[in-house]
Amino acid sequence: MHLSNVPELSCYTTNLVAYLETDEPGAKTRFAHAVRLAVLDGGTGDLVFSQHTRIDAQDPLGYRGAPDWASAAAGLDAELARSGRVLTVADTFHLPWSPAHETAHSPHWLLLLDRRDDRWLVADHFCALTPLGAQEPFLGWLDEPALERALTPYAPWPAEIVNRDRHALGAAVDPVHADQFRWLARTTAPAVEPGDWICALPEVLGRVSDVLAEDETAAARYADDLWAASRHYTYRLGVLAANGEIRAEDAAAAAVCWGELPKVVRFAAESAARGRPRAGLLKRTFDDLLRAGEKTTTDPETEA
Repeated sequence: MHLSNVPELSCYTTNLVAYLETDEPGAKTRFAHAVRLAVLDGGTGDLVFSQHTRIDAQDPLGYRGAPDWASAAAGLDAELARSGRVLTVADTFHLPWSPAHETAHSPHWLLLLDRRDDRWLVADHFCALTPLGAQEPFLGWLDEPALERALTPYAPWPAEIVNRDRHALGAAVDPVHADQFRWLARTTAPAVEPGDWICALPEVLGRVSDVLAEDETAAARYADDLWAASRHYTYRLGVLAANGEIRAEDAAAAAVCWGELPKVVRFAAESAARGRPRAGLLKRTFDDLLRAGEKTTTDPETEA
């Protein structure tokens, strides 16, 4: 058995696309068309991000939770038998193949593909160079104690991670079960109604730029959200250019700007932590991205 070829996206979306692709061979292309960054003001200058419209809308997913491992293992086994694979929520701190292993806690989606006695076949398609090192895809068997450790809940999360988890499928989904062992399964429950989202990319980039300029902590708090957006838009641009929906040279220029964004945001976060905020550099980066994006904007598949 080997891992299928999945786009290099975020840890959520890489494994979400791999999950959906089993039944929907066009999931990768549909995801490219669904990419659109949207933001919702949290009321105090905090931002909530949505990275894409839902691509599971025909048969929507929702979180499931269990308070103890015995209940979780039974639920995972039942979902594996029903669907043939399970999206689970792990913690990078407990993943031996993650550069964050025993260093940093973060939610991380994995796929369970099989179970044989007390061993579970785990797939992680996520591949990236992170601030903590290189993450390579993983496919292998974990015994029951190792899987329990990998999926052990960690809470409470800071607000930006709570919001990231809640909107990981593109729209708000409740309950998230952040303090329990978690996985995702098909559900008939509707997604939470959307709020007053900003969806037009120029307005989104303008609002994010303003927040990062006004709050010296914002670059650090939202660095992962903007890194994910960079990966998503770079992939989207490549697909649209390959399909002839936008000009290849425009896509390439915009991809360069999206690639620079997370580098600048992380540099600004590190600089702000040393007492040297970089509001001017951030504004120039967002202005460059906005100009490049004007030639590559198309409507997503559906609204937020």
